[in-house]
Amino acid sequence: LIYSWTLDPATDIHICNNPAEFQWKALAAVNDIVLAGGSETRIEAWGEVTIPLSTPEGNRVTTLKHVALIPSFFTSLVSLSRLSSSNVHFDSGRNCLYRSGQDIAKLTRLGGHWLV
Repeated sequence: LIYSWTLDPATDIHICNNPAEFQWKALAAVNDIVLAGGSETRIEAWGEVTIPLSTPEGNRVTTLKHVALIPSFFTSLVSLSRLSSSNVHFDSGRNCLYRSGQDIAKLTRLGGHWLV
């Protein structure tokens, strides 16, 4: 899971743990933190990340914007809340993301996680 992108219904921001994937836009403010597992973790920067998607038409990429860089996170997270605000939704029965009734990405189930 360490360099995977995991769909997360609990977070309200996208989080990247791999600086090599991260496209810097701005340093984070000193008080930019994430609460996870009962502890605070500082966000290092804000930026964008281009991630691969398995789509019905084949492999594609998409760019996530306003992504927090936190190299100490165990995995990178795609915020379901942020996707929903863009009218992208998740179907756990079909393991996919969809918009307006059309599948846009197939997810892989690994244990209790859905990988993008």
